[in-house]
Amino acid sequence: MFVLLFALWILFNGKITWEICLFGLVISGAIYLFAIKMLDYDVQKELRLLKKIGGVFHFLLVLLRDIIKASFHVIGVILSPKKEIDPKLVFFYTDLTTNMGRVGLANAITLTPGTITVFCEHELFCVHALDSQMWMILNLCIC
Repeated sequence: MFVLLFALWILFNGKITWEICLFGLVISGAIYLFAIKMLDYDVQKELRLLKKIGGVFHFLLVLLRDIIKASFHVIGVILSPKKEIDPKLVFFYTDLTTNMGRVGLANAITLTPGTITVFCEHELFCVHALDSQMWMILNLCIC
């Protein structure tokens, strides 16, 4: 939070001088200490959040890769008239413990072309996949 406050100070000033940087450090530090003491801000919570950012970034990269792969597969299904479509309803359990994680997984599955999350109850998911190959692409995303 301190770094963000200091970056905002520099951004709003529009130029960088030693005076602006020193005042920014003092003012950002004062606001940071105020947030810790008066607003019940937790430094440990901020550190835990910073540790999770890498995992979230990795998840988004894997999701983007799977969306691109699934998009090309769906285009292939649409453009090939001889290909049989074999839709499937797939049930699986996940070991995600938080509701936020389950909702994120359900939305990631639905964002992937050719798949829709039908329902999600606790650890049980039901996904409609366009065909069995779509399920293989999606299976890589879930693992």
